[in-house]
Amino acid sequence: MFKYVFGPIPSRRLGKSLGVNVVPRKYCNWNCVYCQLGRTTNFTNAEINSPDYKEIEKEIEEAVKIFDYDYLTFIGEGEPTLYKDLDKLLKFSRDINVKRIAVFTNGSRLKFQHVRDYLKLADLVKVSVDAGDEKTFRIINRPYRDITFKEHIEGIAKFREEYNGQLWAEVMLVKNVNDSDEELHNIGKALSLISPDKVHIMVPTRPPAEPWALPPSSERIIRAAEIISQYVDRSRIQIIDYIERGEYYVDPRAPLEGILNILKMQPLTEDHLKRLCEKYNVDINKIKSAAKEVVFNGVKYFVYP
Repeated sequence: MFKYVFGPIPSRRLGKSLGVNVVPRKYCNWNCVYCQLGRTTNFTNAEINSPDYKEIEKEIEEAVKIFDYDYLTFIGEGEPTLYKDLDKLLKFSRDINVKRIAVFTNGSRLKFQHVRDYLKLADLVKVSVDAGDEKTFRIINRPYRDITFKEHIEGIAKFREEYNGQLWAEVMLVKNVNDSDEELHNIGKALSLISPDKVHIMVPTRPPAEPWALPPSSERIIRAAEIISQYVDRSRIQIIDYIERGEYYVDPRAPLEGILNILKMQPLTEDHLKRLCEKYNVDINKIKSAAKEVVFNGVKYFVYP
């Protein structure tokens, strides 16, 4: 049974993503209003010493031989760059010649040279740019007290100068928070400083940390693409306002735990959950008893409590 590796799961951006969870649940240096994992409960910007990276290496080495995947994606139930041995895992993955390597980070620790150095081992790094100034940054991302918007963008910009791989930026739009023309122009200016290869304009599609963190109207989403294209080439911008479609995979040796591991990383619709339980012959009531039912935008989800 895998404890740290999960999936592959269908990704709106990466195809089949074989995930690697490197930080304990909700250890993060942001407390985003839209986070699908809920509010941050372990709010820190200090590096985390556990788990033992050797345990994760063993799982990676086994999983990449078993599963068909497009990207090995380092992510977490919080901010993955808080894990002090992420550098060792990236080097190990490169040494055993895995397929492409991705790291999903909010980007706030790119101000540190050692973080920039080890993230260069990845083929793709995705960062978050949900605001264009300090005020909105504090409202939507609610970062740890010693993280500033200026340093956040400057760190990503420095990484862009040093990095030859794919740098993608995610802009999560929340209704009446960062979707006005003024806010979008500010975001566009910030994006122009980091020269991303792709910009994904996204909206909350799963239950967010705060119930008021709702997706903007379709008109505002389209308007966001129009405004941001004044700062980033339109061919690099993609609107992603839908949930994933495709097959989820779990370790057949321990399917109940495997489904729960996916649920820890992202809420599942009732339809997805039913299909997974039927496929792996798992009693859906055992999953439901360990999860919480939430209705968001008229769709029933099950989330890890």
